[in-house]
Amino acid sequence: MTDTSRVFQLARRPDGAPRPDDFKLAEVPLPALGPDQVKVRNTFLSVDPYMRLPMTTLEGVHAPTDIGGEMDGGAVGEVIESTSGAMPKGSFVFSPLMGWRDLYVAGASSLVPIDPELAPLSAYLGVLGLSGMTAYAGMEYVLKPKAGETIFVSAAAGAVGMVVCQLASNHGCRVIGSTGDPRKAALLKERFGAEATINYRTEDLRASLKQFTPDGLDMYFDNVGGSHLEAALDSMKVHGRMALCGAVELYNSANYRRGPGNFFAAIEKGVTLTGFNIGLYAAQRAEMMRDLAGQLVSGALHGDETIVDGLENTGKAFVDLLAGANVGKMVVRL
Repeated sequence: MTDTSRVFQLARRPDGAPRPDDFKLAEVPLPALGPDQVKVRNTFLSVDPYMRLPMTTLEGVHAPTDIGGEMDGGAVGEVIESTSGAMPKGSFVFSPLMGWRDLYVAGASSLVPIDPELAPLSAYLGVLGLSGMTAYAGMEYVLKPKAGETIFVSAAAGAVGMVVCQLASNHGCRVIGSTGDPRKAALLKERFGAEATINYRTEDLRASLKQFTPDGLDMYFDNVGGSHLEAALDSMKVHGRMALCGAVELYNSANYRRGPGNFFAAIEKGVTLTGFNIGLYAAQRAEMMRDLAGQLVSGALHGDETIVDGLENTGKAFVDLLAGANVGKMVVRL
């Protein structure tokens, strides 16, 4: 009897904010294992804001997903069958593409072995996964913070933002974080190292930044784009630095690639804007993982999570993520 996998497919392109019924849970056959292949049962799936991009027709880093095409994303799971000597049955692995499903067959070389003794499996999707490494790359390789500098972090209580805030605080920086939830604002101060917070839903970003940083910002880590990026540009010091990671405020609009209306401020102030994604730092993966794991084990870094149970709830988890329902990393537990 042929094994099958339950996998989410894109049922239609969202018009504005996605809805759970934009995705369809289908059952598809699994191939028999070939040489050096494994069958994996996923235990945790990742949902991330970037997953909104291939649901559009715009060409970018992520090619558009066809209607009826399978959704993909990060996942961690257990090898339940193997023809690979390097990845035997019982191994635990991370996959960057085989999420949004319960079972899959893949080449062993396309997966990354992970250690469940070092950290909980879900951490390999968050603080020790693409989210944590994105934060690390933006801080350590792009912004290169110095003690005493001031940084503004948008979506500061999200999967990337919470790690950015903690890394900056550990460097001795003054951290200002934005969020739309008073509960998250409290966590940013109590747990993630922020000195001040701005509620973008109830407060004026420009006015608040000028209040907290009368001398200007040294750094900005951008997860949001749009109004946050414009407010940060107005508040940057001369020769300030920006790490441009995402633009989630624009992802549900007709053109998420549009730029800020006050872009000329970057010219006037000599601001350095560096766009990046974690794929550009693949060669540094081992270094990033080693440093993040060391800080996590020592207690210098926290990896908070919001856990949703059930494969069938993956679409709703994604929708809730874009609406800001998560604290830290949003994961689906199978």
